[in-house]
Amino acid sequence: QQHGYFVDVLNLTSADVSYSSSGPSGHPTGMIAGEVSSVESATSSWELAVRRVYEQHTRLLQAQVQAAEGKALELHIAVRDNLDRLKAEEAAKQSLRDEKERVRLQLQRKDEELESTRKNYETQLAVLTEHLCDLSSSSGSASALTSSQKVLCGRCGTWNHLTKLLGNAKNNAGTCMSCKEKVLSL
Repeated sequence: QQHGYFVDVLNLTSADVSYSSSGPSGHPTGMIAGEVSSVESATSSWELAVRRVYEQHTRLLQAQVQAAEGKALELHIAVRDNLDRLKAEEAAKQSLRDEKERVRLQLQRKDEELESTRKNYETQLAVLTEHLCDLSSSSGSASALTSSQKVLCGRCGTWNHLTKLLGNAKNNAGTCMSCKEKVLSL
């Protein structure tokens, strides 16, 4: 049966159906006293049947309202839980962003240190290379100078080349090539 906006099936007894389908109207107006009391009892029983139908429908609607309120309460609790979870996830996300930024800044500082160290090493390498070149060129002129120098032996009067005096074996270092006398002290 359709009641208002709801379409529900209401279980009625056969007596309720017969009372509610026939109404209190339809009786002749010119009745005697006994007939009036039977009409009144029929009217009251019809009203009782209609009342039962409405009471049953009211109980059904109250049950639906309670179920809807229970569902709304469950949804409200679920929304609160989800909001709490969302806040926790947002806080975790922000802490991860902060950690990422901190690590990025550390990495940037380390890269700057590495670049500075590389530049310092390159500068030191350039200075050392230049110094080595200077030493190499001065050593080349010094060795040319030493190879052309001669030392006179005071004993035999032989001129000994300085490179040969310096290059002799350890036990013969600084000795004359002819007389084996010590010419140069090392």
